[in-house]
Amino acid sequence: MTSRLAKCLVAILLLGLSSLASAGARAIDIFTVNGVPGTGGYSTYTGPCYCTEKAFYSPVMLLSPGTYDFGEITDYWVQSGSTPDGGPDQPNLYLLFSPMEITGTYPDGYPWTYFTFPANALCDQGDAACNASFQNKSADMDLTVTLPPGENAVQIVLIGNYRYTSPLPEPVASTLFILGLALVVGISKRRGLPG
Repeated sequence: MTSRLAKCLVAILLLGLSSLASAGARAIDIFTVNGVPGTGGYSTYTGPCYCTEKAFYSPVMLLSPGTYDFGEITDYWVQSGSTPDGGPDQPNLYLLFSPMEITGTYPDGYPWTYFTFPANALCDQGDAACNASFQNKSADMDLTVTLPPGENAVQIVLIGNYRYTSPLPEPVASTLFILGLALVVGISKRRGLPG
């Protein structure tokens, strides 16, 4: 295989990879996106979970119907501050919050009030081994949301102890495209073809 042919194949591969990387759902970082002013930020969540947890509310994002990739989240089990029977506080209830992915029509019909019920696990009182089995345990979840026709708003809410992974950088696709294009231009100039 000649060097020129190899370079052409590499250029085609890079261009193809760039189109694959950019295909599919539109990627949006919920921590850097601009949305409806005053609809996002940090707060606390107090609900039917025997706890008060930190929460992050993305701004309400006004979008066209379609599928959106908001990244991934690693959710960690968190220890509640009390027991479900209302007795003395005991560290025997562990909670795993699912992200809330809220869609609707803004501002009319947008669901301003919502609740989430986490998965929970109850250890026996004083069962140190059971409690220890939940410490630092986590679950990975994709934050991919499809906004149906007739709706125009999405909001993501992260609760509890989590680690967020942005769907960006999309610069990977851009970089592959630029590298492939540069190779094609370089090869065509060497062959004396119009650049």
